[in-house]
Amino acid sequence: MFTASPLLAKHGVQALFSDRDGGVSSSPFDSLNLGLGLGDSAANIEKNLNILISASAIPVPHQTQQVHTTKVFHCSGKGQMHEIEADVLISNQIGTSLAVRTADCLPILIADSKAGIVAAVHAGWRGSVARVAEVAVKAMLDLGARRQDMMASLGPCIGDCCFEINTDIAMQLAQSCGEDVITQREGVIYANLAKTNELQLIQAGLAAGNIETLGICTVCCHSPSYFSYRRDHGQTGRQLSIIHLA
Repeated sequence: MFTASPLLAKHGVQALFSDRDGGVSSSPFDSLNLGLGLGDSAANIEKNLNILISASAIPVPHQTQQVHTTKVFHCSGKGQMHEIEADVLISNQIGTSLAVRTADCLPILIADSKAGIVAAVHAGWRGSVARVAEVAVKAMLDLGARRQDMMASLGPCIGDCCFEINTDIAMQLAQSCGEDVITQREGVIYANLAKTNELQLIQAGLAAGNIETLGICTVCCHSPSYFSYRRDHGQTGRQLSIIHLA
């Protein structure tokens, strides 16, 4: 049903990455689909969210309309689905939960437990080119977080084993993030989304030892347990990655 972040747990922060198991939705959303507007019923998604919330003991999270930008939304109070478009959610309010939805894009959960500030980030290739992870760090610093106290967990996403890209995207990623995130095998270009954002977090001032990468590819690694937009040609559900400031 979900994998907890070992790193963030050590620092007293609840953070989890859901998979596709343990819900009520039927194919192609089987079974713990947490994404609205995909063809699954709202009733199923509400049941699935309640199942996840009950199992994790984390309050209902804030969510936004994700549009592959670097827009930041500050959250407080009771969690809900907002109409606002944003791909970085941030809070310094005790009891607040934040979440992003993914099905190949990278979820990033960041916390400064000493300052009491958390963020949830949705990072696809467009957001990575725009350095959305760096934007999230800056937003946390503006609230009073300190780089040396920030911890980040990078969840399941499409791996460089499967993230085949074209030359144009490769050039954009290389220009923004460096050529180390691009590889070629047998004439095919691949990108490493997790490494891209890990490097950006380090460049933003986080210590390498304060960043964990789960290393799970949603396309091929344990693929029956994860929704993948690419593998399933768009007909699939969404995972939810949640961070809670207790």
